[in-house]
Amino acid sequence: MAGEKYIVASVENSMQIAVRNILNPSGYVFLANCSDGVTLLRLIRSYNPDFVVVDYSLHAGELRNALEVIDDEMLCACILVGDHKNADIVGILDNSKTISFCLKPLNRDMLLQAVDLSIISYRRIFNLNKKLMEVTENYETRKAVERAKRILMERKGLSEKEAYESIRKKSMNSRMPLKSIAESIIYTYESMGKNN
Repeated sequence: MAGEKYIVASVENSMQIAVRNILNPSGYVFLANCSDGVTLLRLIRSYNPDFVVVDYSLHAGELRNALEVIDDEMLCACILVGDHKNADIVGILDNSKTISFCLKPLNRDMLLQAVDLSIISYRRIFNLNKKLMEVTENYETRKAVERAKRILMERKGLSEKEAYESIRKKSMNSRMPLKSIAESIIYTYESMGKNN
């Protein structure tokens, strides 16, 4: 892999330079550096990097918050650089989707391997998460349509096929998703039931 864009976060200028000296000759594109978690998040949201390299020596509380946001929102792959004996790092890695680890002091081959594996893992997890969200949305749509069909079948005496066609036709005519039409049918009949 190469051509991916990255940001470096470290309080040590020597660390920032070392990371760039390893990654740039290998074809990675440096975007920015910073020395705190708040700026790191701002830079990630501004530049949309493929990955970030983060020195664990940043301010601990601020860094932990930034790492949680990066991980929760799956903003990009993240390589945390630090001491493998640090219990905080182990705790972060245990609960993370997008954060990987590289041991200090930096070694060219280890950092390059960590970057490659981190990007691959991030992309795989991102795609799986996207598929899961699609499956969940499809399930929610199906559930709403089934419920709306039952309402139409009970209230209007339609067959299952007629109820579905009614929902589908309203969806096409209004250019609204099936789920929205189904939810409006459910809401309408539920509110009518409460008023009776």
